[in-house]
Formats: sequence, structure tokens, C-alpha cells
Amino acid sequence: MVRTALAGRWAGRWADLLEEDPDAEAELRALVQEAQAALPAGHVSSSDQAAAADDDASSYAAGPDHPGALATRSELAYSAGQAGDAAAARDQFAALLPMAERVLGPEHPDTLTNRHNLANFTGYAGDAAAARDQFAALLRVRERVFGADSPDTVVARFNLAYWTGRAGAAAAARDQFAVLLPIRERMYGPDHPDTLAVREELAYWTGCAGSAAAARDQFATLLSAYEEVLGSEHPETLAVWYQLAHWTALAGDEGGTPD
Repeated sequence: MVRTALAGRWAGRWADLLEEDPDAEAELRALVQEAQAALPAGHVSSSDQAAAADDDASSYAAGPDHPGALATRSELAYSAGQAGDAAAARDQFAALLPMAERVLGPEHPDTLTNRHNLANFTGYAGDAAAARDQFAALLRVRERVFGADSPDTVVARFNLAYWTGRAGAAAAARDQFAVLLPIRERMYGPDHPDTLAVREELAYWTGCAGSAAAARDQFATLLSAYEEVLGSEHPETLAVWYQLAHWTALAGDEGGTPD
């Protein structure tokens, strides 16, 4: 896993180098070959990762519209977001999206993934309403292209509900998560982490919509499921403990608040 992550990061750095100096490709290939030759026996996986990264960098040198170059740009944009710079990730995906639409097509899976990431980082950068609207548009496309029950469509539905709530419409988010819950249960089962995540969001937005007692009861039931599936000390379980205490207090039952 570490080698894979590092290969992706170095591919991005090499892509930047080749964009600035395309003539450096021959020297870069020689450097990669030298590094591969210096690896101890048995490190085939590391060599393979280096070769894959080299291919990514070389495809970038083939031109900014090469599919490999688009994939590298996507990785760089996503890495910026994961590093905490949501605005930079948003701007990079916004610049990448029209290129992907032109080269790959507007309904290509990679193009739709870029749209998904653009919407998410738009929200994380502070514009929840724009993220909501982008996911609403993306959901319609994914339903048409992949079907209503495909994993990609269901993830888009989850994010639409999440950003709907963050945009200030708690009751609408509650209702959307309520619709999503039986879909997740049918796809993955009632105790799958993805299903539990929907139940957690449903409980939270139920409380935010004005039903503290209902949120309390849902979090109490959810806590037992998290303890059974993840264990009593897992961070997600502890987060549910906190939510249970919070909504118990708001429901006026401070005496029942967990210690």
C-alpha cells in the first residue's frame, strides 16, 4: 500500500517536471531504470510500481489531453483535497472537468468521477448549496447511465442528501436518507458499515429537523449495532456515543445521558 501511494505521488511530481521540461523524458527514463537495477532481489512489486509511475509520467509527456495525463491531474487534485486544501482541489477539478468531457466524453466513468470530486470539494471549500446542486445533476446522469441501484449512483444519492442537510435543509436531508436506507439495506445488509453510515446520518438529520427524542432513540439503537460490528472503542462507535448523549440532553432527559 505504501509503495502504491508513493508511486502515485512520484508520478505526479514527474508529470509536473515533464510539463515544464518535455526534453527531460530521456533522462527521467534512465533514472528510473537505474533505480530499478539497484533494487534488491525480490522487490518485483516495487519495480512494477515504479514502472507504472513511469508510464503515467510518459503519458503526460504525450500531451495534456492524453488520458494518462488526465488521470495524473485527477490524482494531483484529489491529493490536494486530502492534504486539507479543499479550495485548491475544487479549482483543479473545475479546470480538469471540461478537458475530461472533451477527451473522454461527458458520461465516461472517469469524467463522472471528476464531477463527483468537484462537487464534494466544492462543499468542503464552503459552498454546500453548490455541492448539493452539482450532486443533484450528477445523480440524474448516473441513474441514466448506470441504473438506480448501482454503487456509484447510491454514493451520489448519499452525498446529495448530506450536502442538502449542510445547505440548511435538515428535513429534506432526513427524508432523502430515509429513502436511501432500504436501498443500502437491500444492497449490503442491515449491519454493513455503509448501511450504518446512512442510519447515522438519518438519526442526525432527524434531530436537526426538530425531533430530538426520535434522534436519541435512533442513536441508541444504532449504538448497539456499532458496538457489535466495530467494537465498543472504535472511533465511529465513540462518535455515536457522543451523538446519543447530545440528543438525549436536547430531548430533556439529561439523567439518561451516558457517562
